[in-house]
Amino acid sequence: MKYLLALLLLLALTSQAEPYYPILSQTEVDSLRSKLRRSAPDTNRVKLLVAFSNDLTSRYYYMQKPDTIAVCIRQAQALSKALHYVAGQIDSDYALGYLLRKDPGGREVVLQALARSQQQHNRRREAIGWYLLCETYEKSMALHPQRIRYLEQAVRLFGAVHDQVQEARVLRELADAYLMQGKPARARQELLRSLALYRAAGYRKQHSSLDLLAATDDALGNYKDALQHALAAVASAKRSQDTLMLCTYYMRVGAVYQQFDQREKILQYYRLAMRSAEANHYTQTALGLTSTIARVLLAENRPQEALALILEKSKAYPPYDDYTRLAVAQGLVSCYLRTKQYALATAHCKQVESFLKSKNVVDNTRVLHGAYLTIGACCLATKQYAKARTYLLKSLAAGQIVLTRSSMAHTCLLLYKVDSAQGNLPSAIAHYKRYKAINDSIFSEKNSKQMAGLQIQFDTEKREQSIALLTKQNLVQQLTIRQREFQRNAVLGGAVLLVLVLGLGYNRYRLKQRSTRLLEQKQHALEAQQAEINRKNKALEQVLGEKDQLLEERQGLLVEKDWMLKEIHHRVKNNLQVVSSLLATQSRHLHDPQAVAAIRESQNRVQVMALLHQKLYQADNIGRVNMADYGREIVTYLIQSFDRQQSVQTKLELAPIELETTLATPLGLIINEAVTNALKHAFPPPRRGTLTVGLLCLAPQLYQLTITDDGVGLPPGFDLKRSRTLGMVIIKGLSRQIDGQLAVSTADGVCISLQFDTRKKPVYADAEAVA
Repeated sequence: MKYLLALLLLLALTSQAEPYYPILSQTEVDSLRSKLRRSAPDTNRVKLLVAFSNDLTSRYYYMQKPDTIAVCIRQAQALSKALHYVAGQIDSDYALGYLLRKDPGGREVVLQALARSQQQHNRRREAIGWYLLCETYEKSMALHPQRIRYLEQAVRLFGAVHDQVQEARVLRELADAYLMQGKPARARQELLRSLALYRAAGYRKQHSSLDLLAATDDALGNYKDALQHALAAVASAKRSQDTLMLCTYYMRVGAVYQQFDQREKILQYYRLAMRSAEANHYTQTALGLTSTIARVLLAENRPQEALALILEKSKAYPPYDDYTRLAVAQGLVSCYLRTKQYALATAHCKQVESFLKSKNVVDNTRVLHGAYLTIGACCLATKQYAKARTYLLKSLAAGQIVLTRSSMAHTCLLLYKVDSAQGNLPSAIAHYKRYKAINDSIFSEKNSKQMAGLQIQFDTEKREQSIALLTKQNLVQQLTIRQREFQRNAVLGGAVLLVLVLGLGYNRYRLKQRSTRLLEQKQHALEAQQAEINRKNKALEQVLGEKDQLLEERQGLLVEKDWMLKEIHHRVKNNLQVVSSLLATQSRHLHDPQAVAAIRESQNRVQVMALLHQKLYQADNIGRVNMADYGREIVTYLIQSFDRQQSVQTKLELAPIELETTLATPLGLIINEAVTNALKHAFPPPRRGTLTVGLLCLAPQLYQLTITDDGVGLPPGFDLKRSRTLGMVIIKGLSRQIDGQLAVSTADGVCISLQFDTRKKPVYADAEAVA
């Protein structure tokens, strides 16, 4: 490899943190939800709310947290305070601190709960507090001593209360801190203690500690042990079906194979990591892996494949900041240079130059080193020798700081080519000598690593052969034992069988005499039973004939009922359209703009209900409405009604959910009112903007409707509870009608959010699409 992405450099030193509270299985989550619905407002409900919120926080550990978590925690805090339940107050505060661990207020919440735990002399909760306090600090070198002190306090207290699983979990984080501090030997000691405690407690999910142990062995140069522990982490995660961090474990295996330069294995595990990241929606990790896999493909002389991969994944996962945009641009420059598309390489090289002044890049020497090298290589290929020299010298200087020998060697080689092209022979010779010196040292190290890799392969094959030989020996022994047992059992079985045959012969003789007498008696009884069966068959045939006639009549009535319901919906739709036409006619005779606007809004409401009945009339399943089609038609109609096609762009994210009419009607009216308000007030001419309407499934039978715009927002001091505008009154009234939770926020425009539960209302959805 010429050089690696910062993602892998970080991976070689540490591993990704795991959630403090393990994620519950789906069965456990369903049980928790069921208990919550039935629980009374007591201390047990506080415990259930805290457990549910902690599981959600862990489940969304690396993603944006849903508002449901904060709602559960606030309920637990309020109930604990009302019950004067001190333990519940501590646990609910910890849950809030765990949720807000990276926000400014999270640390204060944890400190408050920690102080209360110390006042109560509750050592177990105090231990949790020290751990969560450590979680509120970033993993920076400056803060490592402070984080280590907190973790050591947590380890001591968990050991005092004999909680082996929690003690092992905190030891793993302590080892991570020591590794980041540059003490891999001390980190390895703590990890071995962590694994021993896990085994003593019978805890199966040891993959996080095994992964960090692999990173530690890698840092210590124990590549054989690193590979074994990395593969063990993957196996442990699969065995326990805990796939949240599986992509990280695959990346670890690929990084260890990187040490042996076994590129097929590297590509195999990085691609497995890519699939796992995409399955868990880790878009940032997937984007970083794209550049890493592309560099391996370039080293394999497969530039077309690398280019296709970067273009595909950067389109699927757009870069989200200057750092990721720089990484994608560098990858494209390298691919275009290898495929001799110099015009495209130069265009993306200019993008790389534009990112050098970004605040995310300017202080990162490692990133600057790679960017300078990319620009210098592009300028050399396009014969801009003076510019190439400037950037290559900058790259060489940065490389001496971050000590990336392979890329420094490549930089010296490029400087040699620049000097040769400009006729500067002394400088060219000096750079070539330096290139050879660095390259020779890398080659020697690579040879030793390859020898270690071959030794690992030899040991593995030898172990497999020994296992196969022992297996064969065991099979031969088992076969011999079975053969002897079969011979003994055959003799005994023959003797027993002879006795049984003689006994059965005598018994059959006696039974035959008795059976002859019984058969004569049964013959008379069977004749009488046959006559009775014939009589009952005739009666049954008559009953079945009458049943078939009734079924045919019922089927006809059902068809007639469906036809009548469709006709009713059709006529209601027609009547509503007549009302809409009357309102439109009335508006043409009015001169007051407010009256005309009121008439048009009423006409829109009528049209929304008419669309609903039209959907019911056209649907095969009467009584249910496809909300995706219904919502799309409402928004399209309103955009056309207000003539805002040019100034307002719509974005619809509607899941294909089918709702009963009792739910579809108020939801349609709420969409009408919210979209109407946005079109009237959010985008005053000549302002343009985007209007987003979404209907998502948050959990089984729990849905969320959102209408968001990026317009001028609500006036200062707006209060949803005190608002008396007709639109808001209608929205609040309809929200109460369906027992929904309504929220309005004004960050970057207006966002109206409505959560509603359909447990008491039938709902039908395409399970795959909603999931």
